[in-house]
Amino acid sequence: MNTIQRLLSNTILAFIANTIAKLSSSILFILVGRLIGPEEAGIFNLGVTYYTILLALSTLGLHELLVREAAPRRVQSARYLVNYTIIRLLSSTLLYLGLLLFLQLNLPYSEEAKSVLRIMSLAIFPEAVFSLCQAFFVAHERQAAPTLSALLNAAIRLGLGIVLLQRGAGAVTVAWVLPISTTISLLVFPPAIIHLSRRVPQSVSPRLDLRFSVQQLTLTSGFVLLELFQTLNFQADTFIISFMLTEADLGYYGASQTVLAGVLMIPVAIRMALYPLMARFGVHDRDKLHYLYHKASQYTLMVGLPLAAGVTVLAAPIITLLFGPDFAPAIPALQISVWAIVFALINVPNARLMLVNGKQTPASWLRGVGTVASVGLNLFLIPRLGINGAAIARVLATAIFFFTIYVYVQRHFLRDPLLPLIVRPAIATVIMSVVVWYLRDTFLLIPIVTGIVVYGILMVVMGGVTEEDRAYLRQLFDFKPAV
Repeated sequence: MNTIQRLLSNTILAFIANTIAKLSSSILFILVGRLIGPEEAGIFNLGVTYYTILLALSTLGLHELLVREAAPRRVQSARYLVNYTIIRLLSSTLLYLGLLLFLQLNLPYSEEAKSVLRIMSLAIFPEAVFSLCQAFFVAHERQAAPTLSALLNAAIRLGLGIVLLQRGAGAVTVAWVLPISTTISLLVFPPAIIHLSRRVPQSVSPRLDLRFSVQQLTLTSGFVLLELFQTLNFQADTFIISFMLTEADLGYYGASQTVLAGVLMIPVAIRMALYPLMARFGVHDRDKLHYLYHKASQYTLMVGLPLAAGVTVLAAPIITLLFGPDFAPAIPALQISVWAIVFALINVPNARLMLVNGKQTPASWLRGVGTVASVGLNLFLIPRLGINGAAIARVLATAIFFFTIYVYVQRHFLRDPLLPLIVRPAIATVIMSVVVWYLRDTFLLIPIVTGIVVYGILMVVMGGVTEEDRAYLRQLFDFKPAV
């Protein structure tokens, strides 16, 4: 399998793993909204928000650091995994205790909501192990085990959640599904890690090494800030809504963000597949690194623009199909917030390039600029525009982060203008959107498939897909080993 094939394979598997996890959570949220109403869905969404914040704070950037450090040093990867996992479990324990103390304050939450927060946040412990095991396999450019674990997690989460909801369970009982399913899914990893360690014999004993752990923690400051700012940027809206608006508004906004979360799995998958490859090229072949950056920027633009436009046009049938007519207020919020996907996608190669070059601290402060903008915009817009204000804030904050990162990369690493890459995808997207608009009231698959076909044909006709790109496509389906 050559580099192109492996990159596609890892992107697909990473997308499947992350999509399955998000999809199972999304379906569970949809069922909560449909079966027990917007208010219960709002409480459930609040629990997910707090869990996500705690999870991000506990990571210390170790999953990103593990990929960067272990990808070029695979014979030491087990040592990184063991020490990083112990650190993560300790940080998770401290943060969970902090949550318990925080919930003792006079907060504008019902007792039911507080119970959901306590229960759902227990999942940070098994999730800590999962994320580092996943990073371990990403460093080896192997995604099968994380994908299998995600499948098991999704099956248990959905199966148990459906059974509980059918028996009339509320948000508190359903919250237990998250920690239980994630814990059981970890059973996939031990045999897979043992098998991989036999294929890649380790040069260093995989045991707790306090000196090594402390040394590694000194490398995490930039990653910690980056993770903190990124989480605040993406969770500030729900957190602020929980204090300013109603639980029903939380439910409506959660519906729009559930759809958006599914779309955002694409940049996550690309990031996970691209990062180890860029890390290796950053050490061994800088020319290939810059070429990979250019092609990644081109392809993410080609995906992001039509995806955002298509969801905007089809937001009403999507929300109605998934959540029902009671969730109509979620439609404009989705139509606005989905444009964050464009900036999230084209930011992937820029952000990874900074990390590969050891610039995680500048990257974290640039993310901080976007986070400050996100919090400020949410505080200003939510009281005036409700959940639509939160959607606007999300797009603007994501755009600000992209532009600051992009300018930094262009000034310090390479000059690769983005504007020439935009023109053809933008024209094709506009024409595609018109076609999809006229088909929006038909069966949902018809405008989706038609839009994909129209966009693809237009890109080929306008020269947006070059002979080089077609050669890559042929390589993807030619699985003979590269010579």
